[in-house]
Formats: sequence, structure tokens, C-alpha cells
Amino acid sequence: MKKVFILFLFLVFTTVSLQAQRKKTRFLDRSETVYGIGFSNFLGELGGRDMIGTNGIRDLEMILTRPSVHLGFRYRRNPILSFKLNFIYGVVAGRDSLTKEPFRRNRNLSFKSPIFETSLQAEISVLQLKSTKSRYVLRGVRGKSGIDLNIYLYGGIGGFYFNPQSKLGGKWWSLQPLGTEGQGIAASRTPYKRVQACFPIGAGFRLPLSDKNWTIGFEYGIRLTTTDYIDDVSTTYFSPTLISQKYGPVAAQLSNRSNPASPDYLPLSTGTGQQRGDPTDKDAYMMGTITLTYRLKSGRSVLPKFR
Repeated sequence: MKKVFILFLFLVFTTVSLQAQRKKTRFLDRSETVYGIGFSNFLGELGGRDMIGTNGIRDLEMILTRPSVHLGFRYRRNPILSFKLNFIYGVVAGRDSLTKEPFRRNRNLSFKSPIFETSLQAEISVLQLKSTKSRYVLRGVRGKSGIDLNIYLYGGIGGFYFNPQSKLGGKWWSLQPLGTEGQGIAASRTPYKRVQACFPIGAGFRLPLSDKNWTIGFEYGIRLTTTDYIDDVSTTYFSPTLISQKYGPVAAQLSNRSNPASPDYLPLSTGTGQQRGDPTDKDAYMMGTITLTYRLKSGRSVLPKFR
């Protein structure tokens, strides 16, 4: 009886181990690592077209395009649906001097900020064009030419860290600790958090390289966010005297960069209580990426290969 019991335990252990190995094999054979370099752009209050800001695509300033790098891990659930864990570092920037809209040009604010983003995305393939080339290279047999193209849409949820900075006196100053709109002074104005949620939405495509384990592609999308302070601008001007008393003269100067010597100067538009930003329209940023994807493999899978 004891031997039977030991044999039973051995069979259970072996079965569980084989099932775990099978699941591991299945997971690896449907997994990919993703590497990318690209660019980022900002959509917010600063800069934009020669009109009232919209935080929309019309306010995109191509001259302020900045680089980004990407790293990801994709799991292909089936030929249509994939999930991707994404890590991105980029830079965004805005500058009022690029617009001719009088009030924003008079405001004369500028900023740059790093973006550290992590997100979980779902990809849905909407078009797959499969190659008609012969799978095997046979002497004297010439397959038809063709391509493997996968076009997909993606969406997801994530979080990001940002730190808006502006230059004064040859030095870059982090703006959030300086309370440029009276944060930390007035009870109604609390300091904003530099970690916020984002919602990536976009599209992309992938093509296999000569080595079928590698694909090259491109994707582009927008990140909707839960903050209006990526550029440190959202509500109204606050008393520079009170800001200076609380945070010092540098903070007061960075809260109001309008220049009395400028021909664009509108003195009444930058007084305490006047509009500095639009809190009803959240900031956003855009990411474009050239991707290289490597398909992992366990060496034991007989699962169908798909992209």
C-alpha cells in the first residue's frame, strides 16, 4: 500500500511538472521582446497655432519634436489579440514664442519635461496580408513573391512621471516646487502630483525581416492624461508678491514671463486673477516609434506561428 501511495504521488508530481513545462513552453513561444527609438510631441497650452489653444492636433509644433526610446514585452494571445507591457522615456516641450496668438505670445512661457511612462496595452490586428512566397526553398522551384504585413490598433492604460522645467539665468528650474500658480499658498490651490495616469491610443504595423524571428514596424499614438500640468500651466495668474514671499524671487519671475519691453506686451492680461491656462482641457502627448521585435522560442513548441 505504501508503494502504491508513493507511486501515486510520483505520478501527480510528474503530471503537474509536465503541465507547468507545457504552459511555460506555450508562454515563451507566444512572447516577444520589443525595442524602439522614436520621437515625442506635446499637446497643451504653450505654443501651437496662431489662435486660441485647443490641446488638439492643430496645436502640434513639429519644431519641438524630441527623441524617445522604448522597451516592451508582447504576449500574442492569438492571431488577432496581443498584450504588451511598455516602458518609454521621452521628452516634451512647449514655447509661447512660436505662436502669433497675442495673449499666448504675451504670456511668453516655455518649458521642457522628461516623460517616464509604463503602460499595459492591448493590440488588435485589423489587417493581415500573408506572403504568397513558398515556405521551402527547393532547387528549381520558385515561389511567388509577397509580404507579411500586420496592421493593428492599440489602446491601454498606464502611468507616467513628468517634471516641467523652465530656463532662467542660464539654469533650468523645476517648476512644480515653485508654486507658480499659487500652489501651497492659497488653500484652494494644492501642489499637483508629478505622477499621473495616461491612456495610450494609436495604430501601427509590423513586417518580418529576412530572419523570421525579427520584425520591423512603426506605431504612432496619443497619450490622453489626467493632468493639465505637464507644462506647469493650468489656471490663473497668482500674486507675484505672495509667490516671492513663499518661494523666492525666482519663483515669482517664472510665474509671469511677460516682457514689458516687448511690442507684444499686454499688461492687463497677466494681472492677478487673469487667465494663465485652461483647466478644462487636459494635456496630452504623442509618441511615434520605429520598432524591432524579437520572437522568443522555447525550442520545443509545435504551436502555429502567427504575428
